[in-house]
Amino acid sequence: MYIDPMTKMNISLLAIGLMFVCNLLMIFARKMTNALLRFLVKTCAFLLLIAVFVMILIVIFV
Repeated sequence: MYIDPMTKMNISLLAIGLMFVCNLLMIFARKMTNALLRFLVKTCAFLLLIAVFVMILIVIFV
């Protein structure tokens, strides 16, 4: 499967943006007092990081 370079660039820029969002979510979760909401926000950030990892693998190996 071939992906043109422009699409790879867009995927990598999206991955960078999602990593930034994950960082902000983690910082926001540390400020929370409610344990359940903090757990949900951290879980959401972790799932976004898994999506970023998949995007990076696509950009490198496809």
